[in-house]
Amino acid sequence: MVDLARQAFNTNNFELAVDVYERTIREHGPSSDLYFGLADSFARSGQFERAFESYCSAFRLTNSIRPGVLKHLVTALVEAVKQDSVVEDAMMNKNCIFTCVLCRGLLSDPVTIPCGHTFCRKCVERDQSKICKRCGKANHFVNVSSIKTNVLLKQVIDVWFPSECEALRLKSEGNIFFERREFEKAINLYNKAILLAPNDHLLLSNRSHAYASLDKYEEALRDGELVIRLRPDWPKGYFRKGCALYGLGRYGDAVVVLLQCLAMDPTIILAKNYLSKALHKILSPLPSNDPKAGVISSHLSPAKLQQLIMSNFSSAILQPDIAMDTIMTLKNIITETVTTATSFAVTNQEHMPLFEFKPDMHESGPSSAKGQAAAGWQEEAEKGSHYSSAPNSRSGSPFLEQRRSRSQSPPCQGHKRTRNTSGATPTSPFQESPFKLHKNDPKLPIDAVEIKPELLNQEDFECSLCYRLLYEPVTTPCGHAFCRHCLDRCLDHQSQCPLCKSSLVEYLAERRQTITENIAGIVETYFRQELEQRRKTHEDEMEELSRMVTDQHEIPVFVCTMAFPGIPCPLHIFEPRYRLMVRQCMESGTRQFGMCTGNGDSEQGFSEFGCMLEIRDVQFFPDGRSLVDTIGGKRFKVISQGHKDGYDTAKVEFLTDQPISEVDHPRISVLQTEVYGLAKSWLDKLTGMQREQILRHLGQFPGLEQDFHNNPNGSAWLWWTLSVLPLDTRIQMTMLAMRSYEERLNGIKRILMYMQRQR
Repeated sequence: MVDLARQAFNTNNFELAVDVYERTIREHGPSSDLYFGLADSFARSGQFERAFESYCSAFRLTNSIRPGVLKHLVTALVEAVKQDSVVEDAMMNKNCIFTCVLCRGLLSDPVTIPCGHTFCRKCVERDQSKICKRCGKANHFVNVSSIKTNVLLKQVIDVWFPSECEALRLKSEGNIFFERREFEKAINLYNKAILLAPNDHLLLSNRSHAYASLDKYEEALRDGELVIRLRPDWPKGYFRKGCALYGLGRYGDAVVVLLQCLAMDPTIILAKNYLSKALHKILSPLPSNDPKAGVISSHLSPAKLQQLIMSNFSSAILQPDIAMDTIMTLKNIITETVTTATSFAVTNQEHMPLFEFKPDMHESGPSSAKGQAAAGWQEEAEKGSHYSSAPNSRSGSPFLEQRRSRSQSPPCQGHKRTRNTSGATPTSPFQESPFKLHKNDPKLPIDAVEIKPELLNQEDFECSLCYRLLYEPVTTPCGHAFCRHCLDRCLDHQSQCPLCKSSLVEYLAERRQTITENIAGIVETYFRQELEQRRKTHEDEMEELSRMVTDQHEIPVFVCTMAFPGIPCPLHIFEPRYRLMVRQCMESGTRQFGMCTGNGDSEQGFSEFGCMLEIRDVQFFPDGRSLVDTIGGKRFKVISQGHKDGYDTAKVEFLTDQPISEVDHPRISVLQTEVYGLAKSWLDKLTGMQREQILRHLGQFPGLEQDFHNNPNGSAWLWWTLSVLPLDTRIQMTMLAMRSYEERLNGIKRILMYMQRQR
């Protein structure tokens, strides 16, 4: 019976598992294993009231229970409250230029992954999924350690935000001491860093962790509260607070806060572990001879926990140590948390409260106006750390109070909303900006701040290849940024970085075309007028290329072989000039170029007549070479020759056949049928191998067309025949230049009859 119950549980048939476990307990008597199985089944089916009854029974039957046995309860609770996509999507859709969307902090050692998104190096290294959190693109074969720091972004952040960068350096030193378990030294360094960047939630989070490691849970709780106020959309802040509450023995509060964390990110394993331990503490009965048992049981009892669930919410757990008439459901707690986090993630950070901290704020009172502001908010945080996690009404919600405090509290000294003309350091993206650039522009990055004019140097954002403002910037694995089109042209000649000569073979093989969003965002935000001019220049260049296929305009010319209207012409492109030409044809949207044969005459570089080729598909080799599938289009006559970007061009006149009159149509139709028969007969007499090679290269022999007079180039079968006949190029060129369909038919007829006589 137990095996049947376990099988039902493993197949998610929890109702059947409940029935089997209950029947087994009735027939064979209770045991801890049976009650745990029953409790897990109740929990996974959402019946938390009955689940806690069963867990209580199981705990009473055994004395050695580890928190790990509650993993199914934790899973059920997380499934009941998780809303990870809401907050994560809101954050990942934010337009950020200085912020890492993983840690919500200033980019530290920024690396740009192949999809064009930039993160802190450590954040990417910690993420084992190899999937970009911004776009969802998989980067399974990317070795983060081989990606160099984004040189331009790092330089910009170092120059524009020196205080925050110094704080990052101090934090790194503090982390080293933390790893050595020298927590006091780590806290001292975190305190110094917080003075430089008082709104950096990562510093407060690290300090909270250090305090908790020293069993200073009150201080850890205060920092956890401040982290949540700074970044209510960051799950780790709730985790820090939950750990502090657990250390203080406030297990009910810890359960709620840890569920708030897991509601936004259910993948945090440590949060699940602490949730298991907190639930274990709540469910574990104290020994009867423990003097604290009577007092604690009145506040921390599974029975009361069951009551709260039964009275308020059937699919989650509530904090047990508050009065029944002041309870809201945990569902409202989670919803409130996610709503606050989501609204924070989609609004500008100009609504973020301003506060700064003294490094000894936990030991002594403030001694300045700045310290008074910090102390006031610290005091508020201390009060907030004792709030009931399930307030009795929306008006008592800590998150609503939090929003009120933001709107009602006066700004801290030294942060007036005026332009920075004093020459002070640029405002951090994690502090209130004194002036918002284009503040009414919805496309403005959420972390854009006012930068001193003397620091806005356009030369810092110029492409080192074209010496113009970066347009559609891309970043190589070696960390250098170029215009996408400039780098493509450079890679046509060699697969090395133009600056450091690092190999870009892998970059070239992957055909990366993704724009580095952070750099593009900085250019668009701080060099808007210059970017508009740069964009116009690029569009003019593309328009010039697109005009090259119209009458009396230049067209790009590939000097290689004969091409004919309607006939496929596969090409192997390996020369740098033609790689550039094909790419420009694709980017301009024309997808066409001219094909001419070479000419031995030095004064005449290529033939007088040619045929346009339309690009149908391009397949790239890893080294940049490509196979281009083209088909013949219009014929043309070269009027004049020229050069552009290393390849040939020509001003041309497009050719069409002379119209066929109704009087001549019957005669030409008879002639066409005769010549078609001769061509078909010649093809049928070829050896099997010859015929197979021709058909594989050009496709099947086209059928006879009755409306040939409507085609400006005549019938396709005639060009097909001309392309396969073993003729001198000069004869083929003469046929291509003819504008009379009847003359071409007669010419092919004479050739076929001659070849027939030679057999």
